[in-house]
Amino acid sequence: MHCPTFLSVLILCGFALSNQTYPFPNRGNSWNSSTPSQPDAVRNGKRAVGFFGDWNIYGRNFTAADIPVKQLTHVIYAFANINNVTGEVTLGDPWADVEKPFDGNDAQGNDTNLEGSIKQLYLLKQQNRHLKTLLSVGGWTYSPNISPILHNETCRATFASSAVKLMYNLGFDGLDYDYEYINSTEQAAQFVDLLAKTRTLLDAYRNVTSPFLLTFDAPAGPDHYELLDVKGMDQYLDFWTFMAFDYTGAFTTPPYAGHAQNLYGSNDTLATPFNTSSGIEYYIAQGATASKLHLGNPLYGHAFQNTHGPGTPFNGTGNGSFGDAGGNWDYDLLPLTRNASIHEDEELGLSWSYDGDTKTMVSYDTPKIARRKARYVMEKGLGGVSWWQIAGDKKGAESLVGATVDCFGELETSRNHLEYPDSPYSIFKDHVPGKEW
Repeated sequence: MHCPTFLSVLILCGFALSNQTYPFPNRGNSWNSSTPSQPDAVRNGKRAVGFFGDWNIYGRNFTAADIPVKQLTHVIYAFANINNVTGEVTLGDPWADVEKPFDGNDAQGNDTNLEGSIKQLYLLKQQNRHLKTLLSVGGWTYSPNISPILHNETCRATFASSAVKLMYNLGFDGLDYDYEYINSTEQAAQFVDLLAKTRTLLDAYRNVTSPFLLTFDAPAGPDHYELLDVKGMDQYLDFWTFMAFDYTGAFTTPPYAGHAQNLYGSNDTLATPFNTSSGIEYYIAQGATASKLHLGNPLYGHAFQNTHGPGTPFNGTGNGSFGDAGGNWDYDLLPLTRNASIHEDEELGLSWSYDGDTKTMVSYDTPKIARRKARYVMEKGLGGVSWWQIAGDKKGAESLVGATVDCFGELETSRNHLEYPDSPYSIFKDHVPGKEW
């Protein structure tokens, strides 16, 4: 990808070329020595992280080969499951993960052959040495399995050891934990212990060129993040993904149409009941390292029917992408109609479409707002941006990933892991150390 000059980045992203303070409202380090991340990772550029769900190979027909690897520094593969009795971490969809043949081979019945999306991710790593992959554990579907085992130290130890073993055996560069949500200060302390146990096991791999990564998907709602031991967690994490989306939707009570991923709040609290900036400021104030925080953005929108727009009542959301009853639409399908007008507010960092004929509003980001959010990341000294999930992006000039990365100009270039000599899979034993693919 072409890297713009510093001057062109300033112009592209809308920075004023003067000594004046940037006009948008400002509401609202160094790496901890116990964190294993390479210090130059932040100095050399921002991180750009795409989540890739194992289910995308089905309805969306989106495979690892479709991932825009040149625009990403990390891919997080979702999700691994958890045994709610023992705490053991296991594959979420073995067929999609390690069995489905993409190149004509069939690994069924052969435990030493790796197929599925996870093999495809490893092949991408061979061809793109800057690309790191992480295995995400939990998610909305599997999080209920985490809650009953957190209180038991033996189960936490099993969780950590099995997660690290699975990560290593499958050729990932680290682990991502997505627990939705920590529900008490007691659980918060237990989760810090889980991170500590995991970090210790990750650091036990001494024959690697760089440490394995550990990350966390952080809630954006005050009811959830105010329960976290942020400082306690930060010492063990390489980065956090602040999940800055789903502020409004089919679930909103009372039912007022609003903005689902806005940077800042407005005086109309029905239109902006939550905002990103106040959450980011909270995490930093509580001890999160700013350069570890990622702004997590959605590649989808929330629809509201029978409404006059933001801050007004709605009735129904309709079926979104692939029959999603919550009215969630992949970004590459938006706007929904040709008659929809697009509205963008750079000061508040939000955009939406509205069709007066169908009385339908959709809250989603446009490339202009993606660039505004990229500026926010740079203004705040954050570590980068994450996207849920990359299968929903558009291609070309309308890509939100592309708009963000072009604004950053330079991305982290630390190298990935290719050698896993203790893995049972033959693909790792066949790899020639140091060979460039």
